[in-house]
Amino acid sequence: MNFLAKLSLVTFLAIMALAPIPKVGDLQKNKVSATAQLDVEQLVAKTTDGQQVGFKDFLGAEGSLVCFAFLYPDCPMSQRYGPVLNSLQQTYNNRGVRIVGIICEWDTPEQIERYKREYALDYPIFTDTDFQLVKLMDINVTPEVVLVNSKGQILYQGRIDDRYYERGVKAPGEPSPELRNAIDDVLSNRPVLESKTVPAGCPIDRPAPVKPNESVSDEISFYKDILPFLNANCQKCHSPSNAGPFSLMSYDDATDWLEMGVEEIEARRMPPAQIETETSLQGPMKPSDAEIKMLKDWIAAGKPQGNPQDAPKLPLIPNYGEFESELGPPDLILEQPRPTHLGATGSDVYTHLVFNWNNPEDMRIRAVQFLPSNRKIVHHALIGHVPHEIALDASNNISAPKTDHQDDQIPGFYDPHKLGFRTPAPRSDGYPRIAFLCGYIPGFRSIKSPEDATILVPSGSDIVVQMHYSRSGKPEDDSSRVGIWFDRDSQNGKSNTKRNLQMIYLSGDFAVVPSGVKDFRVTANYTLPHDADLVLCSPHVHQLARWVEIVLYEPNIPKPKLLVRIPRWDFNWQAAYYASPPVSIAAGTRIEATASYDNTTDNPMNPFNPPQPAWHAENSADEMLLPMLSFSSSEILDPGQHTFGEFLAKLARARFVRRLVEHHYKYIPNPDGTVSKSPTFNPETDE
Repeated sequence: MNFLAKLSLVTFLAIMALAPIPKVGDLQKNKVSATAQLDVEQLVAKTTDGQQVGFKDFLGAEGSLVCFAFLYPDCPMSQRYGPVLNSLQQTYNNRGVRIVGIICEWDTPEQIERYKREYALDYPIFTDTDFQLVKLMDINVTPEVVLVNSKGQILYQGRIDDRYYERGVKAPGEPSPELRNAIDDVLSNRPVLESKTVPAGCPIDRPAPVKPNESVSDEISFYKDILPFLNANCQKCHSPSNAGPFSLMSYDDATDWLEMGVEEIEARRMPPAQIETETSLQGPMKPSDAEIKMLKDWIAAGKPQGNPQDAPKLPLIPNYGEFESELGPPDLILEQPRPTHLGATGSDVYTHLVFNWNNPEDMRIRAVQFLPSNRKIVHHALIGHVPHEIALDASNNISAPKTDHQDDQIPGFYDPHKLGFRTPAPRSDGYPRIAFLCGYIPGFRSIKSPEDATILVPSGSDIVVQMHYSRSGKPEDDSSRVGIWFDRDSQNGKSNTKRNLQMIYLSGDFAVVPSGVKDFRVTANYTLPHDADLVLCSPHVHQLARWVEIVLYEPNIPKPKLLVRIPRWDFNWQAAYYASPPVSIAAGTRIEATASYDNTTDNPMNPFNPPQPAWHAENSADEMLLPMLSFSSSEILDPGQHTFGEFLAKLARARFVRRLVEHHYKYIPNPDGTVSKSPTFNPETDE
C-alpha cells in the first residue's frame, strides 16, 4: 500500500473514531439505588475513654445531618481520606452538618489520638468495637461514609469520591466529589441524585467464630510457612520506613492484613508491575498457585502462630534508605537542589528535578542508584542524562509543576508533553546526548552495567529525574539523591576494551486509538543488526493500555521467546526490568512489542468519560507505544539514534493526521481565493 493510500485509511479511521458511538458502560458503574431507615435509639458508640454517646450527641445541638465515616488508622486509604473529610467538616460546619469518625478496630486510645494528631483531624472520633453500627449500616470497608438526617434516614452511603474504583488503584482525571454532591443536594432540598456507591478500601474485620478447615494440615503455621513467604515477597516494601503503607514483619501484622493481601494478590494488583518472562529478566512476579493456596489454608485454619523456633533463617531486609553497600560508597552523590514539600491532600504531583553535574569530560560508569529520603511518597522516578544547557534552559523557561494544595512546595519544572524538552541531535560519533538511564519503583535499588560494559555519560551532562509523588494524607517532605559509581578500569586507562551500553527505542506505528474500541492492538518492531546482550527493558505505554508484551523472533528458531509480558499494565507503576545475567540475543533477531488498548468506559484508567479518541502523542491523556531496551555490544547498534528519530517522525505524522481530522490547518483560504497562514497555527506544536 502506498503512502497516500495509507494516509487515506488512517484519516478515515480517525474520522470514524470521532463519530458518536453507544456508550459501553458508565464510569459511575457502581451506582446502587435507595436509602434506608435506621432506629436512632440503636445508633450508639463510645468515646475513647469508654463513655457512651448517642444519636443526639452525633448531631449536635443544631445539627440536621451527620456523616458517619468508618475509618481504620492503619488503612492507607483511611489515611489519605481523613484530611478530605477534615476539609468537608470545615466547609459545612456552620450549616448543620457534622462529620464523626467511627473506628471499630483499635488497640489503645493513644493509637487513635496519634492518628488524629498526625493527620490533623478536627472532627470527633468514636469507637464501635462491638460492631453495632457496622451491622446496622452494613459497612464493609474503610473508609466508607453514611449520611444520615435527623430522622435517622440514610440519604447517601458509599465512597467519599470516585478517585478509587479498585482498592489502591487511582483513576485518572479529577474525581467526582460524590459525598459533597450528596450533602449539597440535601442542603438545597433536592433529591440526592446518587444515593449509594460501592467504596473500595480495607475490609472491615468483623469478629466471627473461627471454623477450622479440616482439610488443612495442622502443621501449617506463621513462623514455619507464612513468614518465609512474606520475607521473600512482601517485606522489602511492607516494613518500617519503606514504601508499603503498613508492615508485614510480625505475626500480628499478618493476622491484620493477609486476608486483604490475598485479595490483592489474586487481583494481580500486588505485587505491582508484575511480569511474565522466559528469560532472566528480573521483576515482580505473581506468587505461585501453591503459595496462594498456602496463604488461604493458613487463614482458614484460624491463622495459627506456631513455634518461633520453627522459622528458618531468613535473609535480612536491605536498608533501602542507604546506597547499595555491595557496590561500595558511590564515587559521586548528586543532591536534590531543594527539598520537596507535599501537602496532605490533592492530586499526585509530577515534576522534573535537575541534579546539576555538568561533567567536564565523558564519564564511563558502572552503576547508578536513585535514593529517595521519603519512600512513602516517591511513587516512581525515571532517571536520565541531559545536556547541561538544555536542562538549564528547561529549568528557567518551562512552567513550574501544577499542584492543588496551598502548602505544596515542588521544585523543578513540568510541561503538558511530559518530556519537558526536545531531544538534541546525537554526537558525531553516534552517541546520544540525551538518554534514559534507569527507573525507580519501591524495592528497586541500583542499575549495574555488566562487568564487560560501561554506561557512557557524555561530557556536559546533568542528571534529570522525572518524579511521581503520591500523597499520604499528611504533610510530607522528600530530598532525594543520585549515587553514581565510576568504572574502575576507565580510571586506569583500560576502558577502551569494554563494550558500550546503548538504548534502542521500539515505536508503535499508529495515529489514533479510536473511542469505543476494547482491544485495539499496536505493534512495534526492531531487528538487531549485531549480536548483543540485553541488560535493561523498560516497557512504556499510557493509561488506556491493558497489557504489554515483548517477544523475540530469533533466526532459525521457529518458536518465539517471551522477553516480558505485563499482564496488568498500570501507568502509575512504570518500571525498568533488569536482566541478570544479561540476555544474549543474536544478530537478525526481530524484537516485537505489542500493546492492547481499551478505550471504553469499562477501562477504569480511561481519563475521559465518555471516551475520546486517544491520539499518538506525548501527553499522558493520549497514547503511545515506546519500549526502551538497553543493550551491551561492541558494535554501534543505532548510529545517529535513528530509532528515536523514527518515533518522533511517527508523532509528527499523527499530529498531521489529527490536524486534518480536526480541520486545524496551517493555511486557510481567503475570500479572494488566496491562502494565508492560520492565526491559530502554532509552529512549536503543530509542525
